[in-house]
Formats: sequence, structure tokens, C-alpha cells
Amino acid sequence: MQQIKYDFVFTDAERDALRAVLTDIATSPYSDFDSYISDMTRLHRDQRLGSRFTDFCEMSMLRDFAERPLVVIGNAPIDLDLPRFGSTDPVQEKYRLKKTFVAEGFLAAYAVLTGTEIIGHLSVNGGDFFHDIYPKESMFDTQSQKTLGTLKFHRDFTNHFVSPDFVNTLTLRDTPTNEVYSTFTVTAHALEELSDGDREILAQRRFHTPFDDVSTREGNLLEGRRAEDHAVLSGDEGARVFEGRTRGLDEEAQQVLGRFVAALHSRKRMRVSKPGDSVTFSNRHVIHGREVHAIHDVEGLKQRWLLKTHNVYTRQAFEEFFLGDRYGVVNG
Repeated sequence: MQQIKYDFVFTDAERDALRAVLTDIATSPYSDFDSYISDMTRLHRDQRLGSRFTDFCEMSMLRDFAERPLVVIGNAPIDLDLPRFGSTDPVQEKYRLKKTFVAEGFLAAYAVLTGTEIIGHLSVNGGDFFHDIYPKESMFDTQSQKTLGTLKFHRDFTNHFVSPDFVNTLTLRDTPTNEVYSTFTVTAHALEELSDGDREILAQRRFHTPFDDVSTREGNLLEGRRAEDHAVLSGDEGARVFEGRTRGLDEEAQQVLGRFVAALHSRKRMRVSKPGDSVTFSNRHVIHGREVHAIHDVEGLKQRWLLKTHNVYTRQAFEEFFLGDRYGVVNG
């Protein structure tokens, strides 16, 4: 198993200082996101954030994301009091029970410091800008972030009309008694395993991926829309694939797709995230998933919790898809 190393690790003193800054912000990111982000933006030059972290965030955006698409941070600040939710409707319980927003603040600060912007999708937690990788009973058996089991290799919003540039996660509660691994493959590395002919076929519109389970099952907000046929490789847009859901529209395309998925697995890297681990990756250049190898404590697995945001370079590029009364929330 190829492990993924940290790019930045907070000292305990740095973590505690940043937690204190984030605790000072009383606005709720769920009821008034715009004001919340405004408060976060004013902290941009707050010296309490620490120059080492702010400099790291600035420098991280200068890298070639096609070659180095993952940014891994350790010992980040999270909430000291993390409530436990049931599996029936954990999102509503979060609204009611979570009283502090340190984790949300860290992800918001990271967005501000990297010059990216957070977007929401109406199909995910009703358009919340901060949403959860947290099992939900009605979706235990789905291929979504609410599943209890393995989530196969995919790009977030594979064939959606708005696919984010970056995916950011922050682990709040792990499940050390179970064997759960986050998996990542850099697309360029997998493509090294394929022939020029295979790559040429992957660049043709000979594939189809239905809309994701969350979009279609959580209120079916995409009713009336049809997922279009697409290429797996789309130039600067990177790879668009969801293992087990994307299919070739003819036998040759399906065979090439199978070889690509096999290459993704052969070049994958895995990691076990612990509380305070933040992983950001370019959604265009990484295919990711989650593998559950063994369950020794199913109740512990039901409590595994990561907070997540979808970020873009600029919201202006997607304005036509936003709700009229909720700027930044994609209508679908």
C-alpha cells in the first residue's frame, strides 16, 4: 500500500491558536453563509492565523495540480465537542446539536487563503456549503458519501453540469477498530498504463454515466434532466469516470474503460485518516474512493464523520446554474 505523506502539520500551539480564532466567529455557516464567509474573509490578514500556514496555502496553489493534485494537512483544528448522531437523519441532528463551527471555519479559512470559493449543490444537504461524509440509513447501500460500505473510484459529480474544481475534506471522527481506507489515484499516473489507442478512445464521446445516487434519490432534484453521453478524458477537464456506473456505449469502449479502471487500481494510494487530517485534491486530476476492508464495530462505522466542501476557482464561471435566491448553490 502506497501511503500519502503530509504536506503540512500544525504544531499543537498553532492548532490551538487557530481554533481560538475560529471559535470567535459566532455566525452560523448553515443559517447565514454569506455573513459567515465575510467574517472569515476579514480574518485573512489576522496574524493569529500564523504566517507559516498562510504562506503554505498561498504556495500550494502555485503547484502543477496535474502532477501534484493532493494537499494533505495534519493536526488541523476541529471542534472539541463533537455530538453523535443517529443514522435516520444525521443532517437534521447536526443542525440541532452542533453548537460550534471550528471545522467549518478551518475549511472556510482554507478557501479564503487559497483564493478558492465554496459552492453547494441543492441535491446535497439541501444546498449546504459544508456537508458530511456520514452514513445515512436510507442510503447505506448506495454509491454516495452516505454509504456504510465501499465507495468505488469516482470523480465527484462525474457527469453533472457543475463539477467542482477541488474537493476538501476534514476528518472529525475516525473508526480505528474498522479497516477503512481513503483511496486516491492521480489520473496521469493511471494513463501511463494505457496505450495511445486506449487514450484516444477514452477521449471520444462513447461513454455514459447516470447522475449520482444523492442527486437522484434525495428528492430527485434532477427530474427532467438527462445525463449526456461523454468522453472519459476531456482535455483540461481531466477524467470523468465512476467505477461500476460509467459504461462504454459499445464493446470496444467498454473494454478500454475496463483497462482504465484496472489502471486506476494498480496505481492507487491509500491512507487512513485520523481526526484533524485535511485532504484537498483537484477533482479534475484525481479519482478517489473509499474501501471498507473489514468491519469489527458496525456502530463505530456508523459514527465515522468527515466534513466536506466543494470549491471552485471562481463562482462566476457557474452563475447560470445557481438558484436565483441562493448565490453559489447549484440548482441540482
